[in-house]
Amino acid sequence: MDEIKLIAQERSDYGRKASRTFRKEGLLPANIYGLGKENLTVTVNTKEFTRIFMAGHRIFTLEVGDGKEQSVVKEVQYDNLGSEVIHVDFTRIDITQKITLDVGVELIGTVASGMLQFPMKEVKVESLPAGFPASISINVIELKIGDVIRIEDLEVPDGCVFTDDPDALVLQVVAPIEEVEEEAVEEVGEEADGAEPEVIGKPQEDGEEEGDAEDSGE
Repeated sequence: MDEIKLIAQERSDYGRKASRTFRKEGLLPANIYGLGKENLTVTVNTKEFTRIFMAGHRIFTLEVGDGKEQSVVKEVQYDNLGSEVIHVDFTRIDITQKITLDVGVELIGTVASGMLQFPMKEVKVESLPAGFPASISINVIELKIGDVIRIEDLEVPDGCVFTDDPDALVLQVVAPIEEVEEEAVEEVGEEADGAEPEVIGKPQEDGEEEGDAEDSGE
């Protein structure tokens, strides 16, 4: 993963009022902590951070004054609508120590037939900070109905390890709902064609008039 640099400015104003003021100015309140160092309260450019973060990057080199902080995004807070980032926490990392991050799965192409079910959009990857891929790519163009991709089927980037269950389902291709419904209707129709009409009640014996069965108990 390429080094992503982001300028961070220390701040001394806190609280909701201060945070609202920062956001109106296009600045995102943030915290930097970890590795036994002093916690830093800073702001970063909201648009720049959001653009990089939405592209799948989680590791940043934060330039604070004359210093640099190698950090990973720990937590992101959104507004009530879940559409805008309003706060972010960074935790410091040691570039010589492996860490585990969620890395997005990127699909290449579209399936030729069937419907794609894609339950696992991120996978857990362990690596040195400099070795993380921006995403894990899967080419789905040649997949057909019934094909399944699990963690163990993914190509592992150099220097990385997948830490999810190897049997965990990433995606699969299934028949469209319309086809499944049509097959079910055809099966019901075949069963109906070969079935005999159901007889309700006791068959009448020869010579027995309707109503005799009810009178016989008197």
